[in-house]
Amino acid sequence: MSKIRFTLPYIFLFVLTALVLDLGNPSFDKPARDGGFFLYAGGQILDGKIPYQDFWDSKGPAIFYINALGLWLGGGSRWGVWLVEFVCIFGAFLLLYRVLKKQWGIGAALFGVTIAGLGLRFALGYGNYTEEYALLFNAAGLYLFLSMEEADRNYWKFFWIGALFGVSFTFRANNIGGLFAILGAVFLFHAFKRNIMVASRTVLATLAGFALPLLLWTLYFALLGGAGDMIDASIVFNFSYSAAKAREWQDLFGGFGKYGLSWYGWFTLFAWFVLVLRALISFMQRKLSVFETFLLIWFPIEILLSNLSGRNFTHYYISWVLAVAVYCAFLFAEFWQVTFKISSLEGWSDGLGAYVSLVMIVALLAVFPSSGLRYGQTLRQLFMRSGAMTYVDPLSAYVRENTRPDDLVLTWYPEMGVSFMAGRTSPVKYLYYPLFLEGSLTDKIESTYIEDLTTSRPEMILDCSRSVDAIPSLDPTIREEQYSIPGLKKKMYIQPGMEKVFSFVFENYHVETAIEPCIIFRLNAR
Repeated sequence: MSKIRFTLPYIFLFVLTALVLDLGNPSFDKPARDGGFFLYAGGQILDGKIPYQDFWDSKGPAIFYINALGLWLGGGSRWGVWLVEFVCIFGAFLLLYRVLKKQWGIGAALFGVTIAGLGLRFALGYGNYTEEYALLFNAAGLYLFLSMEEADRNYWKFFWIGALFGVSFTFRANNIGGLFAILGAVFLFHAFKRNIMVASRTVLATLAGFALPLLLWTLYFALLGGAGDMIDASIVFNFSYSAAKAREWQDLFGGFGKYGLSWYGWFTLFAWFVLVLRALISFMQRKLSVFETFLLIWFPIEILLSNLSGRNFTHYYISWVLAVAVYCAFLFAEFWQVTFKISSLEGWSDGLGAYVSLVMIVALLAVFPSSGLRYGQTLRQLFMRSGAMTYVDPLSAYVRENTRPDDLVLTWYPEMGVSFMAGRTSPVKYLYYPLFLEGSLTDKIESTYIEDLTTSRPEMILDCSRSVDAIPSLDPTIREEQYSIPGLKKKMYIQPGMEKVFSFVFENYHVETAIEPCIIFRLNAR
């Protein structure tokens, strides 16, 4: 019986993780645009290609190689990547649960992780995002920090905290809000006590750890002859990208808007305001701890970092998930203390925690029945060997059936998930060229794209521009129709050299067929 009490909370975390990844189930859905590109990148690496040299993106190298790892584990199947996603999210939930349980008890831990999991499900969508994998490394860093008895002279722990956040940085630069908060809290705490030397050594130890994974990645790419390309793409370019769109102050609060984290973000903000009141009381009593200082500055930093680009995509707020768990657990503990006049640490036994975990497992399956049915169908297909285990959309199937494996295929509106599922390589290095923001597109990027396209002519071009109307179609009739819609042309990404692309396609390709919403062009016979 004791074993059941011990394992039920972890079974709940397992079920919660599966629920979070439901839309990413490879049996039913195709990958989203970003996730599809990362799958394509992983496949290219397994084929011997080098990031930033043979294909280009502004993300850190870790996202490409973790997709390569997943594809290698899955024998080329998306299920290998899904498994890596599952391990990272489950690991993050597990670490959060352990540290929150120690801090505020089982009830607060279950509440915080549940709200975080539901928020992650909302933000993650079809998955395979840079922010998603970073959750595990950030959670491990936070676990080391929050589990310290004293934030004093634990230099090796701070070194490893820095290293873990350094790994997160190599997925996406905006993922390190927790590190900034830790450094700020420790420095302010020791500076207030006039321990400047301790504060400085702690910060230096953390920064040394942070530099370690960056140095290792740089050395790796130096051996491949592309260290400069990696640094320029993943770090330098992002400054121009962030500056390429004028922003207003309200952009900083995008996480609470239409494309934000919905009520999960607002609930966390409410918990943060409660924390501010608590911190003010502690400050007045001269009892403000380094932990309270950390919580005071952490969420504002996450809000700022997730909106640096001035562009609001829901997956940007995946990085808030750890903060959601911690602040909501804090709010639960405060509510329990006020309501029952007893600490949440003392008010929850292991038996009660196991019972609540069981109830929550049943509740998740009842509230999200379609998720259970989808996983049930997947398991039936696996054990009965009936049906394909991986979904392939009609467009990808058409490309695969009507081109040879060594044929090049270009996607106009870069849906690289099609290239991955069809097993075809793009002729261009800068796959996202049509979508570059004004101010971030350089002459080199545009000229390289046009040169790659015209010298390595693809056998097929997939024009999926009408799926979003963000770029002009390659078909002149449809392009004229797009331009005739009031206001649409002004909202499009129309790059200076696009007329060369239009002319090249018009002179060398013909429309073969259409699979909504895409037009398929075929290279003219010579």
